[in-house]
Amino acid sequence: MATASVVASLMAVLSSSSSASAFAPSSSSLRTTTTAIDVSSTKLFHWANRFDVRFEEQSSDDESPLLQETAAKHKLQPISEEFTRRSILSIGVIGTTLSTLLSSSLPANADFAPGGTLLDRPVYVTYGNSEASPTRAPNNSNVLFAQDNYYKFGSAAQWIEAGSTEFPKTMPFVPSQQRYDALKKFNGRVQTSKDQIVKIGSVSSGADVPDSDDPAYQLRALGLLANSFLASENTGTTNELMLARWYINEMYLRIGDYRGALQKGDQKDAEACYGYLTKAMNSYLTLINRSISSKVGDQFSYL
Repeated sequence: MATASVVASLMAVLSSSSSASAFAPSSSSLRTTTTAIDVSSTKLFHWANRFDVRFEEQSSDDESPLLQETAAKHKLQPISEEFTRRSILSIGVIGTTLSTLLSSSLPANADFAPGGTLLDRPVYVTYGNSEASPTRAPNNSNVLFAQDNYYKFGSAAQWIEAGSTEFPKTMPFVPSQQRYDALKKFNGRVQTSKDQIVKIGSVSSGADVPDSDDPAYQLRALGLLANSFLASENTGTTNELMLARWYINEMYLRIGDYRGALQKGDQKDAEACYGYLTKAMNSYLTLINRSISSKVGDQFSYL
């Protein structure tokens, strides 16, 4: 039956929406339950029949006052047994779905990622990495690239040690010519971005730190380079591309955090924010360098 397949598909989606992934901290598997519905004594008139022109004229003392007024003392014709069962089954599907989503079998802290994925754990901007910027909006609305690692997995990504190949385990296949052309186009702008971040690290006043949106940082160019290095027409938007965007977004947020700390005169917080900013940049560069072979060009140095 088509309805049964819908239920099965829904259960499969819920069961597969666990947060465990190479790009998000692991958690317990999502559990689902079904609810039995006793319809042995249920009497229903399908709602669609209330708009049916097939009715017979007779008194309707057994109808509710509202229905009497609406039908003007016209009693709706009884519906077939098969149609009634189908109506009950439809209600059963809805009831089972709601029961599955809302029942106590779901973890009490289950939540949705900004991208709509139902996860069996809490969702917040520093989940998985306590050094992620706390100023990120829960709905990811205050970053440069909305569709990033947090958008999909509802968690912060881990930092990547400069030069490491441990994370992520694999990289998407992208034609070398595409990577060569992108590196040739954006290499200078990436160097400018690195130089600007080094420059602001030596200032002592927030007034000397340009806003995160300032083109001096060339953060959008970092995103364009990642698009060409970590995705293609065949792969679409990959998890690795979303990871690179998360690092860029962290740079964007941490520049603002660093500037704000300097303006408040909090040198300790400013140093911490700048340290996280460099971690984000080095993580991004390490990810990009893994796709730069000798045929593509020279790898980037780290901060």
